[in-house]
Amino acid sequence: MIRPTAGAICKAPTNIPMERSDMPAPASTADAMTSQPERIRAALLSAIEGGTLQPGDAVDEKELADRFGVSRTPVREALLTLAAQHLVRIVPRSGIHVHAPAPSELIGMLEALSEVEAVVARLCALRMDPKQRERMRRLADATRKAAARGDRHAYEAANEGFHDTLYEGCGNEIVVEQVRQLRLRLAAFRRRVRDQPGRLQSAAAEHDAVVAGIVDNDPERAAQAMREHIIAKGRAFADLLWVPANGGGAGRR
Repeated sequence: MIRPTAGAICKAPTNIPMERSDMPAPASTADAMTSQPERIRAALLSAIEGGTLQPGDAVDEKELADRFGVSRTPVREALLTLAAQHLVRIVPRSGIHVHAPAPSELIGMLEALSEVEAVVARLCALRMDPKQRERMRRLADATRKAAARGDRHAYEAANEGFHDTLYEGCGNEIVVEQVRQLRLRLAAFRRRVRDQPGRLQSAAAEHDAVVAGIVDNDPERAAQAMREHIIAKGRAFADLLWVPANGGGAGRR
């Protein structure tokens, strides 16, 4: 069980670094109409993942429309998609905010993620083919080397590849879909956990434990190693994101 202290999620000023010049020109007007909501959604997701938009920050629909040079319609479509993904909250007469999960919700997501990721690791020990296992080992080694030299960008690239290899190797698209949805909902927090001193090195060692269980064809050992990997990440969330109760209620608007 991951138990953060009661408190509030730290907030930062709203600032969305996206300009029209950053967006490639569409091939046609029809393509533009189709792609506008997705490009706006992707830009907002990037701002949430990168920490420019913090949990609880307000999102201004008109400002987004002006920045992208579009009407409010594609902005609303993008925001509705993000709301369905639990990344923003749209409250009539209260506005739109980046979703700031309450302690119980954050704990629930982390506990669920630890279990479904454990299923992925268990299935990999049973199903992964030799080429996938070799790629898994190579990427785990890359995360360890990147962590040792403090290269966060290289670590993130290798880490994504490592987990994607597990998702491919487990052979269960339903489980992988659940994992990806939970990881998306935790997008606002993952980068800050990786920035915690010593976390990259710890995570790389946890990867090695997962790899050992899979390579030894030991599904329960692989599952437990993955479970412990996610739980360790959850403890890092708790250490970084919860402040004393006098900071206000969690998710306060």
